[in-house]
Amino acid sequence: MAEQRKRISLCMIVKNEEKHLPGCLDSVLGIADEIIIVDTGSTDETIAIAERYGAQVIRSGWEHDFAKARNIGVERASGEWILFLDADEQLDAATKSQLLEYAGHGELSALLLQIRNQVGPDHDQGSTIHPVLRMFRNDPAHRFEGRIHEQISFSILRKNPSARFHLTDVVIHHYGYRTQVVAEKNKLKRNMELLELALAEDPGNTFHRYNIGVEYLRNNRAAEALEAFRIAKRSADFEQLSYAHLVLKYESLSLQLLGRWEEAAAAAKEGTAIFPDYTDLWHYIALCSASTGRFKNAMEAAEKALELGAAPARYHTEGGMGTFRTAYLQGRIYEALHDEQGVEQAYMKALRFKPSLLPPLFRLCKYMRTAGREGQLAAWMARRISCPDEAAMLKLAGVMVASGCPDSAVAYLEWQAELYKEPGLRHSLSVQANALRDGDYGGLPFAGWLGKDEAEDTLSSAAYWRERAEQYLERVQQSKERSAERQALQSIRLLLPGFEGW
Repeated sequence: MAEQRKRISLCMIVKNEEKHLPGCLDSVLGIADEIIIVDTGSTDETIAIAERYGAQVIRSGWEHDFAKARNIGVERASGEWILFLDADEQLDAATKSQLLEYAGHGELSALLLQIRNQVGPDHDQGSTIHPVLRMFRNDPAHRFEGRIHEQISFSILRKNPSARFHLTDVVIHHYGYRTQVVAEKNKLKRNMELLELALAEDPGNTFHRYNIGVEYLRNNRAAEALEAFRIAKRSADFEQLSYAHLVLKYESLSLQLLGRWEEAAAAAKEGTAIFPDYTDLWHYIALCSASTGRFKNAMEAAEKALELGAAPARYHTEGGMGTFRTAYLQGRIYEALHDEQGVEQAYMKALRFKPSLLPPLFRLCKYMRTAGREGQLAAWMARRISCPDEAAMLKLAGVMVASGCPDSAVAYLEWQAELYKEPGLRHSLSVQANALRDGDYGGLPFAGWLGKDEAEDTLSSAAYWRERAEQYLERVQQSKERSAERQALQSIRLLLPGFEGW
């Protein structure tokens, strides 16, 4: 019987990836017809895990060259297509089946997948999104190039200048830039060493210059990052580079980190002249303008970002740009303008974009507290925020307590207990309300951020003194007769740090 035709070969390079490899290989089940893994010196269970999944394992020494390592696996692949992943990446379960369909399109040469870099501890927090070429036709002429941030597109286009690259909706979840993972694997040091080698070999390479700027940002070396991005921006045919939009965005970000807000706004504005539909740049203009007190400009830019919505798929973007993050920024701008209606509308807009989002709820509580409207908070939350179950109600009550509004939390739970007819739920909510009235916050989320009446020894030193400052400013604010003085003190109170759920 003839051997079954192989459609997709998964090629990987790994070293000491026992923590991540099973998740990656589970994600390609049903997609990859063969798995080829180049191991560059693992001392843990990585090789044994790979072999349990039926992978061909090639042991190879590490020569400080990612392209060379990748090509070792590519040369062994027998599938029509080559998919390449890292061990800390996983194909998205909901979209991965599209790869099987695309593999049947004879006119395509390569596929771009959407990388979601997870920065926060879960999918709800901190991600960036950008398209990257990750699947291409198997051809002896198609080989990776570049010591680091290796590329396959150059060799594909060299073989066929009219090659078709298709942008897909298939998602890869990447967990390798979470803080703990970066620290464990010392990625920053490794990347910097390889980029410095690559630049020494090819000083005029704009792509290497851009990537070293990115690593400088990750290493909190904003001044050096800024210099790298500005050198990249001066390159010939800059606007035609696939990453030109990112050079402009990161130039602005570097200036923000240096506290040069007006220059940062100008850099982002310059970027919109070239990429007018790049939402992230409009968001940056809003943020930088607000930071220098130019609230009218900030609001106009935020409105533009919200009008555009999430950036088109061809751009590298951050989750929430043009949606919930921009609406949240609008709320902060309205806070500075003391526009109560605007504050409420902006934060509700953010919640409509992302109902699980906590920061708008914390800011709403804090704003109403500083505006002297704490007594209205419970009724406002009950009317405006829909909670599908008891857990959601307790979460909202926990937000109120952590925001220094425990009395509002009690009133809110009592309100909900009266509203619901189901006896068990009514009883449970009443019990929770009574516990809060007695100062027992243990049944609520965010219990570490307790209410304003707690004793000093129940709070950390920093939290205790924040609460003392808040209480003092609240008393001073209430004693002022002039509206301008009260608003000035409210602005100070709104700037005090607190837990916001990011």
